[in-house]
Amino acid sequence: MDSSLALERLEIRSPVLRPDSDISDPVNDKDAPNEPQIHLNGCMPLSHQVAGHKYGVDKGGILQHPDGTVLKQLQAPPRGPREMQFYSKVFAEDHDPCLLELQHYLPKYYGNWSPPDTPHDLYLQLEDVTRQFDKPCIMDVKIGQKSYDPFASQEKREQQIKKYPLMEEIGFLVLGMRVSIKQYGAKK
Repeated sequence: MDSSLALERLEIRSPVLRPDSDISDPVNDKDAPNEPQIHLNGCMPLSHQVAGHKYGVDKGGILQHPDGTVLKQLQAPPRGPREMQFYSKVFAEDHDPCLLELQHYLPKYYGNWSPPDTPHDLYLQLEDVTRQFDKPCIMDVKIGQKSYDPFASQEKREQQIKKYPLMEEIGFLVLGMRVSIKQYGAKK
């Protein structure tokens, strides 16, 4: 199918605007907490996460460390160790020169972190690239034609194809976004 025809079939939902905020979040508005909750060793769920697994709701999740870095829980093997190895290679001091260019497109990698009381729970410790912004505009996009691992079972492949039917045709999928809308003339 022509990708322009596939784009016409995309479902576009109107954003949900919260009355007390100029931030829209069509994906997880119902899950937005009224107050931040402190969890592991002073860490909190990442407030501006727009898609993916939410901490405390389902498996894994992304946390904000008190030092401002982002903690991404390592997935089960083989995906988690492979992701950790990728970041380790790209940010190693003796890295391959061809990997240097990748560093410009990735959050800085500060190694791994685990809570003292559960040292087997590993997290990637990454730079929060939105930290300098008051109201960051964020989009979570899956890039590529497949959302499943090449070694995934046939059942998993079928489930993912059914879940994201246009991904193979258009090569990407917008999972969620949050946009800050400037209100002209408003006093804040």
